[in-house]
Amino acid sequence: MPISERQMLDALSRTPFVDSTELAGILGEPHATVHRNLADLLADGIVGRVSHGAAHLPSSQRYHLTAKGVGEATEVLGFDTPTDFVRAYPMSREWLALLIRRMDAVASVYRLAASMSLGIDGLRSRVEFHRRGRFDATITLHDGCSFSILRQGLALRRRSLYDRLRAIAEYDYRRRPGAVLVLVPSIWEERLTTRFCDDRNIEDCYVAVESRDALESEDRRLWRCTSFVIGSPFFSLNGVVSRNTPVGSRTQSPERKRASIPQPERMIGVAPAFGVCPAEKRTLDIITDHPMIPREHLALWLGVSEGRVSQMMRSLVDIWGLVERQGKRGDTRYTLSAEGIRYVTHRDRAQLPTTRGIWSTALTTDKQGRRRYAGHRIETWARQTKHADGITWFLSKLAAETRADPDTELVWSVPTARSDRAYNWGDSAIAPDAVGHLVTRGLHVPFYFEHELRARHPRGVIARLRPYESYYWSPEHKDDQPPFPTTLFVVDTEEVEETYVHTAAQLSRMSLPILVSCIPVLSTAGVLGKSWRPLWESESPRLPLSGLSDYGWNSLYHQMQHRPVGGNR
Repeated sequence: MPISERQMLDALSRTPFVDSTELAGILGEPHATVHRNLADLLADGIVGRVSHGAAHLPSSQRYHLTAKGVGEATEVLGFDTPTDFVRAYPMSREWLALLIRRMDAVASVYRLAASMSLGIDGLRSRVEFHRRGRFDATITLHDGCSFSILRQGLALRRRSLYDRLRAIAEYDYRRRPGAVLVLVPSIWEERLTTRFCDDRNIEDCYVAVESRDALESEDRRLWRCTSFVIGSPFFSLNGVVSRNTPVGSRTQSPERKRASIPQPERMIGVAPAFGVCPAEKRTLDIITDHPMIPREHLALWLGVSEGRVSQMMRSLVDIWGLVERQGKRGDTRYTLSAEGIRYVTHRDRAQLPTTRGIWSTALTTDKQGRRRYAGHRIETWARQTKHADGITWFLSKLAAETRADPDTELVWSVPTARSDRAYNWGDSAIAPDAVGHLVTRGLHVPFYFEHELRARHPRGVIARLRPYESYYWSPEHKDDQPPFPTTLFVVDTEEVEETYVHTAAQLSRMSLPILVSCIPVLSTAGVLGKSWRPLWESESPRLPLSGLSDYGWNSLYHQMQHRPVGGNR
């Protein structure tokens, strides 16, 4: 059955900036039919289109009503004035500004809604975005099954996410959507968030890493359930939908108290969400995670030349003003500008005073009258520049080496700001400089990374190793980084490295999966090469990380042991 103009205008008014494939799935219509109708509206100037891509989604053409289209929709949908129309739909200037600011998250919600919908026989789904409150959006399928979406972007602190989850736990279950879908930026956050939801008994909650596979794949088990009687198993999108019970809509329509007539074309032209390409957004994400990153480290991390970095920075710095350069020629660094802080804040639905207190390079005066940076991560960098550079050097070198080796993959890594881990009900904690997961020669190597410049003598070395000794003797690491994590200490000289090896040999409980290396050795032999000395065997020669396949973790005795020949990895 062909789609009428009224149906198309109604759908585009409810889902601004949707692409044709997503719209077809949400409407339950063939893609060819939807695409043909969009082409006709595009030719008449009623609809416009704009290219958009995110770091986790490819670029696509997204459709929106033009200024002419707003007038046409007002008449076709039976409203007296455009003001009445934009008050009834999320098409006002205020709503479009909100959606444009959150465009990367909006794209994820549309893609998720299309994947969850049947996409046949005109069985339509509904998507509603929320200006404020616990949820970012709500998806309601044709049969009344409803799902609330909660997204954690890089600018949203873990504490803020947990505050929203606590509010969901306290919310009347009969009033909220049937299931809660949480999108997080990394597997590390997925595990911690799942554990938090388990502890708070949040019913029907599913957590997944925001990725193309999680948003599009209907059969891959990528969504971790937090309210299942046997642990926290993974479900596919089909499984998530099938476990939900149709209950009808439990949410109210978005508030539209302010409803100004929009100018869509003008608003799109000045929006970084559309003007910045996916590669530049990935670069912006790295700069967000690692403020004041040197240009050479950024180029190594991305696998491009420094000239290509300069080319991307012409867009991010000179055109859009999202990034600012620091330093002189030969020591150029990049960090978020004031506009960049505002952009990531709006994109991730965070609080602007909080994000300014993290990344701002503005100078202020503390209580003692000393000048300091307003952003605490920038101030930390200024006080520990060598330490911060060592972290980005290691991670960028690891990324470059894994990219060059077809048998190795850096699956993910998490920066210092989100790598801390409290355990034993918060009584103990570790705070590594980074957390990640490496696959080399078929061996999975989850790791914690410590770039240590201060502990140079036995007493200091013991103090640095004690938290990890306590952590490995607890049961927490089994769930945090299964099957077991390896801790990588990097020091600045071979003499300090020898101090670590000698000191660990004197400790009775230090038969733990901890390796140490130094910058001179890593610079020549590489992170993946024979650069690492195991602290559980002081006389052992240097190992490559793939050499860990010869060892196994004995959880009963809390020590590393040689695997039997032919043993399983």
